Amino acid sequence: MGEDVAADAPDQKAIYEQRCADFRSLNGFLWQSPLIIMSLTGGLWFAVASFPLSDPARSMLLLFAGLANILMIGALIRLRWVMQSVLRDIRRYDGKHCIGGNYIIVGIFSALLTLTALGSFVASCHPGAYFTKPAATKAVD
Repeated sequence: MGEDVAADAPDQKAIYEQRCADFRSLNGFLWQSPLIIMSLTGGLWFAVASFPLSDPARSMLLLFAGLANILMIGALIRLRWVMQSVLRDIRRYDGKHCIGGNYIIVGIFSALLTLTALGSFVASCHPGAYFTKPAATKAVD
């Protein structure tokens, strides 16, 4: 099998270049994903704070925001795990030893998302105490 790899050196170079492109793309996703979830959370909080919604509707929006933040933590960890796999292939091609994963940035993002989720969950228990806009009342016909 080693002889086959040597015979396919041009193919290996193309694979290496593709893996590098994959890593750059995944890195872009890693840095964009928290911005996307922060926009979603901010939009939901804005809706809860600005529109005359009933307290149950506010609670549902806040619970959804909290759940989305928790799920994003899993997505970020999975994304970084895939990035580590791609990096391992790149370093193997370079003839360098494989290094362990560095999850510092994912850890920081996860901590912030956890705090945001906790805030959403706490506020969802009694949204009227945290948001000054009066809740919507039922119209009497």
